[in-house]
Amino acid sequence: MEPGARDAPAGAPYVEPSKVKKKSSNENKQATLAPSEQTSTVKRLFGFEKEDISSWHRLVCLLNRPTDPASLGIFRFLFGMLMALDITQERGLSHLDYKYLDGAPVCRFPLFNFLKPLPMDWMFFVYFVMFLGAVGIMLGCFYRLACLMFISTYWYVFFLDKTTWNNHSYLYGLIGFQLTLMDANRYWSLDGLRNPRKRNAHVPLWNYTMLRTQIFIVYFIAGVKKLDADWVEGYSMKYLAHHWLFEPFKLILPVELINLMVVHGGGLILDLTAGYLLFFDATRPVAFFFVSYFHCMNSQLFSIGMFSYTMLATSPLFCYPDWPRCFFGRFPEFLQPILQDEHLKEEVGHGEL
Repeated sequence: MEPGARDAPAGAPYVEPSKVKKKSSNENKQATLAPSEQTSTVKRLFGFEKEDISSWHRLVCLLNRPTDPASLGIFRFLFGMLMALDITQERGLSHLDYKYLDGAPVCRFPLFNFLKPLPMDWMFFVYFVMFLGAVGIMLGCFYRLACLMFISTYWYVFFLDKTTWNNHSYLYGLIGFQLTLMDANRYWSLDGLRNPRKRNAHVPLWNYTMLRTQIFIVYFIAGVKKLDADWVEGYSMKYLAHHWLFEPFKLILPVELINLMVVHGGGLILDLTAGYLLFFDATRPVAFFFVSYFHCMNSQLFSIGMFSYTMLATSPLFCYPDWPRCFFGRFPEFLQPILQDEHLKEEVGHGEL
């Protein structure tokens, strides 16, 4: 593989760069490809040929295609940092003595009503383990162990009380579980510093595919849920149009139209299309602008903790996997060892955690 070559086009698979042959100048200087080197529309759009998914064996080979770990490593760092902040806020570490008062009424999840809070001292220990796990994920330090520490304690706390349920709460647990299965400690990690064989080693393509699919589902299901009559007719979030964030829209639209077209119509269209728009090169810049604006607004409109920032951190997963190398490559030379902007390793050690 050529150093610095991009590992995956438009939103997914690793593809070797095409070799283009140009005709001589006496043929109007038109650049054309030889028949054997022509790139199909499917490959340009999705990064793989139809033949790559024509059989189970080919699909497995595609999903295990070696891919740059840089973007995955950046996401791991951001997710761990945001979860460490979330534990002190929405998970309740800052008010743990109030959250688990003796005799306080709780509502259990079906099938998990056997779970009970531990004594207060032990609940502090559970949260401490969860916090250490989140920090370990962020730093890529003893990565597998850190993931297990985080998800085991996170799901235990999650299932203790149904009244604290929120859709993004179980999303954190799902992403944490998925990261446990991945090799997200191959870039920007202390494990990479301790073990040079792991540092910048390729990861299989399915690491990216799984996370991209998860985020696509988050957007699309949110859009499907907005297809009910209350949302489409503009009743669900009617009060939001009076928020100061929508003041610029009031220069050109009355409040009634802001409520119907911007709050409800815009939210519906964005959720239904965001996953598709993020996937393709041509539409990704537009998608970045609107989803970033959307999540920044949500962070001010609702008390939803780290969810808006977590979704912002997922957007770069849809870019080329080597985007951090391109970005950090602009930094001064003396910072490159710190940023781990090295050439990818040609071979990945087997049997490593």
